[in-house]
Amino acid sequence: MARRKVIVPETIHPVGPEILEQVADVIFEAEKPGKPLRDFITEAHAIIVRLGEIDRELLEQAKNLMIIAKHGVGVDNIDVEAATEKKVVVINTPLDNAESVAEHDLGLMLSISKKIVVADQSIRLGRPKSRKELVGVELKDKTLGLIGLGHIGSTLARQCQAGFNMKVIGYDPYVSREKATQLGVAKVEKLDDLLRDADYVVICVPLTEETANLIGSRELSLMKPEAFLINSSRGGIVDEEALYDHLSEGKIAGAGLDVFRKEPPSPDHPLFRLENFIGTPHIAGGTHEAMRRMATTCAEEILRVFRGERPKFPLNPQVLD
Repeated sequence: MARRKVIVPETIHPVGPEILEQVADVIFEAEKPGKPLRDFITEAHAIIVRLGEIDRELLEQAKNLMIIAKHGVGVDNIDVEAATEKKVVVINTPLDNAESVAEHDLGLMLSISKKIVVADQSIRLGRPKSRKELVGVELKDKTLGLIGLGHIGSTLARQCQAGFNMKVIGYDPYVSREKATQLGVAKVEKLDDLLRDADYVVICVPLTEETANLIGSRELSLMKPEAFLINSSRGGIVDEEALYDHLSEGKIAGAGLDVFRKEPPSPDHPLFRLENFIGTPHIAGGTHEAMRRMATTCAEEILRVFRGERPKFPLNPQVLD
């Protein structure tokens, strides 16, 4: 039987291709600049995608495609509906980067609270600030408000409870009160209540029609003046213009974003002018450990589909029935 073809358009940990190369030809499209993905997708039986877009038009050309493996969690860059129509299974790696993303969220919380970036720049750029200007706040005993209690949210809850004795409240209409209690989280039924009570609001939900523009001017106005907003989920969930207004006017204390509506964000993005804002370029899940786990899961899921087995993490399981 002819070897199947797996397309890898973006850089992943080499362990994934090493697993696949035992049974398939792995084509590293990222190493062939100037040749569009559609020139490869026509022959592909599987594709591993990180941030690249897999739309309906591209899928129409994928005559042999059996599986799309999302190297990560969010699938807003994949037309899952079109894939389902073509009987192409879509999987993601929901367990593999939770620790890394949660740690990044925690890092943003600490950095913005302790004014670490501002302090670093004050000495690096020769713009000294007084110690009074650099006084920060502690996380200890503060209230963490999680929007979303999935793998990342629950991991961050554990980290903040264990390390900083934080009280954790959570809003997630898809998680029962009993489940939240098992996580040590006090569930709130209304997002507004979480926004009013939390010292740190951390967004841990995917970008969907339901969550698009979830945090706008009205929601930000409910937050405490001393509260911080953190988002490493997806751009488009937070209204960045409204966030700028609230930060620049001191209506909330600070914010940290790993994701933006347009990526990469422009260097002249208004938020980058603010000292009470920290931005990172969509790297929350990008640790060596998480990259290895995600590449391994993608490869193993592809092999399961090639063998006619059921994958562990299908997002459109109806195509398998």
